[in-house]
Amino acid sequence: MESVIRVAIAEDHEIVRKGVIEIILSFGGFSIDFEACDGKELYDKLLIADTMPDIIVMDISMPVWDGYETLDAIRKKWPEMKVLVLTMHKHELAIIKMIRSGANGYLLKNSNPKELQKALHSIIDSGIYFSEVASANLYNKLLQYSNVIPSLHEKEEQMLRLCYTDLSYKEIADKMGISLRSVAGFRDSLFQKLGVNSRAGLVICAIQIGLIPGG
Repeated sequence: MESVIRVAIAEDHEIVRKGVIEIILSFGGFSIDFEACDGKELYDKLLIADTMPDIIVMDISMPVWDGYETLDAIRKKWPEMKVLVLTMHKHELAIIKMIRSGANGYLLKNSNPKELQKALHSIIDSGIYFSEVASANLYNKLLQYSNVIPSLHEKEEQMLRLCYTDLSYKEIADKMGISLRSVAGFRDSLFQKLGVNSRAGLVICAIQIGLIPGG
């Protein structure tokens, strides 16, 4: 008999929270340990929980503690806790900031329920799920990079590290002392070498390669 995956949820909109709970329970093989209306309530419930959840599903925009504050606090107290961010935010810098804070996965609220199920199982099984930010072959690439580091030029490595920051592409160009056009060239070269199609995808690859620290 397969063990049940325990889930905790933090979402400030009750109707959304109840809907997500109903969807997750409909998958079978999941239980909801507890729910919270903001990050601080989630953290406080984790502190007194008899059994820790296997995975947390949480939003970014919440009162009291938002997703960034909550993830930072969780990572300090429970560094191995798995967290799936379920939100309407789809800007790449928001995704990168959540990756820096330690998110294991990122999914938009308008995704199909089947994708939510896939994301939960993927995070439990492999520790990562970022379907919105990379091409279909990213996971094969990540597996490959566990053993083989792609051949990158010094400027490409610098570009990867700077993609992990809050800097815009124009600010990255200034930091590297090159033109914006050259930055676009390095970006496109990295897209081709790493098999991704977004800045956030580059960040995920850079973490796996070891150029920047993971969450």
